[in-house]
Amino acid sequence: MRLLFSSTHCLLDPSSGAAIATRELLSSRGAECRAFTAGVLDYEEETSLGQALGTLGLPTARFAADLGGGRAAEVIDVEAGRVRCTILATRSSRAERSPDREESASFLELATQVLDRFRPDALLTYGGHPASLELMRRARARGIRVAFHLHNFGYRDRIAFEDADVVIFPSEFSRRHHARLLGLDGPVISNAIDLSRVVVPEAERVPRYVTFVNPQPAKGMTVFARIAIELNARRPDIPLLVVEGRGTAEALGRLPVDLSGLANLHRMAVTPDPRDFYKVSRAVLVPSLWRESLGRVPVEALANGIPVLASDRGALPETLGDAGFLFTIPEQYMPSSLEIPTAREVAPWLAILERLWDDPDFEARHRELALRESRRWDPAEIAGQFEHALHPIQNHDRPS
Repeated sequence: MRLLFSSTHCLLDPSSGAAIATRELLSSRGAECRAFTAGVLDYEEETSLGQALGTLGLPTARFAADLGGGRAAEVIDVEAGRVRCTILATRSSRAERSPDREESASFLELATQVLDRFRPDALLTYGGHPASLELMRRARARGIRVAFHLHNFGYRDRIAFEDADVVIFPSEFSRRHHARLLGLDGPVISNAIDLSRVVVPEAERVPRYVTFVNPQPAKGMTVFARIAIELNARRPDIPLLVVEGRGTAEALGRLPVDLSGLANLHRMAVTPDPRDFYKVSRAVLVPSLWRESLGRVPVEALANGIPVLASDRGALPETLGDAGFLFTIPEQYMPSSLEIPTAREVAPWLAILERLWDDPDFEARHRELALRESRRWDPAEIAGQFEHALHPIQNHDRPS
C-alpha cells in the first residue's frame, strides 16, 4: 500500500509529538511512503525552518518547484528514515499566520501534483487548516482513502472530518471524548513510537535525576516548581533536571516564585536524542495539567525502566497502565494557570520520590513494572493496526 502523509504541519518538526509519531510510522514502512507538508511548527516562538531541521542533522536540498504559468515555490527535500519528505517553506512557522492565502494556493497545487504522480492508496493527515481540508476533499475525489489521525483536543466541530474515511484515535480516552463532543468514532491505535531510538543500553545508564521535560504551564511546570522547592528544603540530595522542549527553562523564571537559588535544579537544552536525558534519569515527572491524548514521555520513560510520577489527567492513567504512580491535582490548577500548588498538595509526590531514593527494593520493583508495561508498544503490532485502518480495500465505514 502506497501511503502519503500531507498536512500544513511540518512532518520534521522536532517539537511536535504528533510529527515524531507520524515520522516513525512512515519510517517503519519505508519506500512505500511519501510526505509533503508546509513549514508550520509547534514551537511557542517564531522558529525558522532551517533552525528546526538543523537539530535533526539530516542533509537537505532546496529547489524551486514548478507551479505552472512561469511560477515557482521554494521547497526543501529531506530524506528521513527512508521516506522522502518535501516541505513548502512558509514565511512564518506559526499556525495562526501560515500558510497564508498565497502559500495555501501553492501548497494545494504542489500537493495535488504529488497525489497525481505518487498515486497513493491512502492519505494520512492531521490539522484543521483550510488547505489541508481541501486536500482531503481532492484526495477522496480521486478515490484515495483519507485517514485523519486525531492527536489533540483542539476540535470543536466536525468540519475537519467531513472528508475523512476514518478517524484514528491514540487512546480510548480520546475516542470517548470525541464521541461525546462530536459524535465521532473510529479505531484506537497507539502512536507509533520507535523504542529502539529512545532506549538507553543498561551499561550507559547513570541515573541520578528526577527529570521534567518541556517546561510549560500545560505540562505542569507550576507543580514541578513546588516539588523542586520542597525537595531543595527537605532532600537536597535528590537533584532535578529540566529538559527544554517547546518550553524553555526561562519560563520557570516567569513564575510567581523565585527558583534561582535552588541548588538542586539543573537544565538540559533541547536535544534531538532523548537518550541524552533518559540515561541520567532515575524518575520522570509528568505533572500535566492538560488532557493528554496519550503521553509520549511516559511511554519512553517506561521503556527505559524509569518510574513515572504523573497526574491522572487525560489518557495518562491509560498510558501508565499497571506501572508508575498517579496523583490527582486539584481542579483549580488549569493549563493556563501560573498559580503554584501548596506544599501539602505535592506531598504525595515527594513521599514517592523519597521512597524511590531510599528503598532499593521498592525502586527495583517499579523499574520492573515499567519495563513490563512498555511491552504494549510493540512496533510491529502497531504498524499492523495502522495497515488495517488505512487499507483502501477494507470494508470500513466513514465516521458516523
